[in-house]
Amino acid sequence: MVIEAVKLSVSYDNTQVIKEVSFTLAEGVVAVVGPNGAGKTTLLKAISGLVSYAGSLKIMNKDLRVFSAEERARLITYVPPLVDVMPDMSVGDLILSDPLVSKELLEEYIELFELSSLLKRRLSKVSSGELSRALLAKGLSKNSKIVALDEPLSHIDLRFQLILLKHLRVLSKGGKLILVASNQLNPLLSYVDRVVALKKGEVVFTGDVASFLRSSTPERIYGVKFEVVFKDGYMDIIPRELA
Repeated sequence: MVIEAVKLSVSYDNTQVIKEVSFTLAEGVVAVVGPNGAGKTTLLKAISGLVSYAGSLKIMNKDLRVFSAEERARLITYVPPLVDVMPDMSVGDLILSDPLVSKELLEEYIELFELSSLLKRRLSKVSSGELSRALLAKGLSKNSKIVALDEPLSHIDLRFQLILLKHLRVLSKGGKLILVASNQLNPLLSYVDRVVALKKGEVVFTGDVASFLRSSTPERIYGVKFEVVFKDGYMDIIPRELA
């Protein structure tokens, strides 16, 4: 297993936001889903070693706490949806601000996410979607074993959503574990191997996509009744009415 969590908890200001969750995750693309405030971002940050936690969290059979900061930074990459940036910094400077970025891979991601024309543009002059694409290029260029993408679909358009998701499928075949936290079930669930569902800081489901959709979990966590339509190997999850 790549990740093993046992009774993992995270608290902010004496309030538990992740509540003694236990799960194991192997290589592949994993959707981390749940409503606003369910704990998706906090869970990704705990796995990435960015917040303190209680309980056990092992990465590649080794306690996360014993990794040095440099080892952890090479092994795990957390990519936020957006960041507070210096407005006079250029897109190119932002991408190159991490010393662990592979220049060779970065060239590939600049092409993949169509960033060439934006490299000299100041961050104050780019859209949220363009900034998100730059952050994805920067994060994926580190070539980490584990990649935690926090709401990567929220700011990019449909075309780049498909470009990203199809590429994540390719990366996962090389033995990576890619976590994708998202409020959007479409088109995400057509491109992942497994689902981790959270509600109020608790993991209420782990398993394959088909089992997730057959269960009552989607309705239970979102409070919405869904219809699922399958066609040509893809799926459309349609919210019909409030539960």
